[in-house]
Amino acid sequence: MKKVLISFVLSILFLSCDCKNCGDHREFVITDFSKKRVDTLIPYENKSYVAYFIKVKGNVNDTIKIQREGYYDMNLYGTIDTLINGDYYGTENVIWTFDPYRATKGKLEIEYGL
Repeated sequence: MKKVLISFVLSILFLSCDCKNCGDHREFVITDFSKKRVDTLIPYENKSYVAYFIKVKGNVNDTIKIQREGYYDMNLYGTIDTLINGDYYGTENVIWTFDPYRATKGKLEIEYGL
């Protein structure tokens, strides 16, 4: 009985953790501006969603582009500290593209999720 109780408690703790790099949430740092990064957020089947967000903080020496496929492009440059969010109801995967465009140096902390 004790093993079952311990397994149950550990399962609850594991499932309730705030995962920072799961299917519907990511965080990473960009210091290599030599290539694009394409990433897909996948909504969980039995989870309710109301919005997506993307936070970008840091600096770059020239323009970068961030695109949500099928919706919009953002051009950011210099010192960046921005938060963008919008409506999202869990009906489709969200594909983000991070394009260094003209930037060659800098450091960006990027977090996005559903």
